Amino acid sequence: MSGVTEGAGAGDRYVCLECNYVYDPAKGDKKGGIPPGTPFTKLPKTWRCPECGISILKKGIFKKLEK
Repeated sequence: MSGVTEGAGAGDRYVCLECNYVYDPAKGDKKGGIPPGTPFTKLPKTWRCPECGISILKKGIFKKLEK
């Protein structure tokens, strides 16, 4: 099970609660090989925060930002 909050939309941004990195789907993650336009919910299970390296699978570590 992923550590991602349910009910995510394609344009939703998520913050890493470990280091405050914000994943923005409009930008993707160049360092991680994630192209722009990739929603957070479509990131591979092997993806890690490009700033602190924490796994996307760690429960509750990424929180959806309010718009």
